[in-house]
Amino acid sequence: MIGKRTYLVITAGGTGRRLWPASRREKPKQFVDFFGTGRTLLQQTFDRFARFIPAENILISTFKDYADLVRRQLPEVPEANILAEPVQLSTAPALAWATCYVAQRQRDALMFVSPSDQHIDDEDDFERQVRRALARAAEQPVVVALGARPTAPLTSYGYIQKGEMLPDADNLYAVKSFSEKPDEGYARMFVESGEFVWNTGLFCWSVETMAQRLESLMPEAVDYMRHGAERPAPGDELAFIDRFYPSNLYQSIDLVLLERSEGVLVQECMFGWADVGSWTELRRMLSPDVDGNSSNVPTLLRDTTDTLVRLPEGRAAVVCGLKGYVVTEQDGVLLVCPSRDESLVRRLIPQVQMTLGEEFV
Repeated sequence: MIGKRTYLVITAGGTGRRLWPASRREKPKQFVDFFGTGRTLLQQTFDRFARFIPAENILISTFKDYADLVRRQLPEVPEANILAEPVQLSTAPALAWATCYVAQRQRDALMFVSPSDQHIDDEDDFERQVRRALARAAEQPVVVALGARPTAPLTSYGYIQKGEMLPDADNLYAVKSFSEKPDEGYARMFVESGEFVWNTGLFCWSVETMAQRLESLMPEAVDYMRHGAERPAPGDELAFIDRFYPSNLYQSIDLVLLERSEGVLVQECMFGWADVGSWTELRRMLSPDVDGNSSNVPTLLRDTTDTLVRLPEGRAAVVCGLKGYVVTEQDGVLLVCPSRDESLVRRLIPQVQMTLGEEFV
């Protein structure tokens, strides 16, 4: 199934504000190495798929200001495969454009979509699950979402409710409902029920299947796709956006697909998935000690629990009396704040901009 017919689109246009100050306007989180591996999140995502999808079939959807970062970090990706939007919209219009673009290359193509900011524990099983989802999308006019079995009632993830299991496939279900970032009570109920999986943002479809879905969402884009127009020339992208991206289309592909769940399947997976979306999530991924603390530098901790310390190489830290905090420094900014409210850091950024200046954002 994997071959010249399969295309991957990596979405890499976000700002990652919940991971400020490591994620900055000039260099968002997808271009940062959070795990000390020598590879950024974007590079790790590319590596994960390049094992079985050829580089010439891997597209990067990003914002125009980040195109040079993509080129430097992924020289293996052909220049034509960098889809740089002139405005920052959400993933639905970006992936509509990507589908149009792939359609010009190969009308019977299959597409797999992956965010650029994920962590996977078992990459062999991940490959098996991707191949399985693509096989289903090739056989039927459906969208397949990969869902991760939840391990805790986290409120920063979306939850997909499983409907009826398909009779010919284990762990493949119709999508019954979708809840985006529920409160803690609902998240706990979802996990305990066993009926829900985390939304990973990993999807696959055929070009023809997505064209049918876009008919009502973006009819002009479908007309563009079907009449063989070329990719907009450099400098003409804004006119393309104005024509094909309705102003009310600031939507994520997750909501567009999962809230209109007819013809959408969810494949329950257990390859060890996490979204590198907040300091709390990063702490969980960095092997916390018995007190729930994680650190990337030598640290002396006293009366401290569930706290992340992330500092530049060569530093050391002494931390006392913190419970559920993040202590981090990047490019001249020190942040010390509670981590339980994962949107707090994002809400602080406008105040930082006004009080300290643009250079710190």
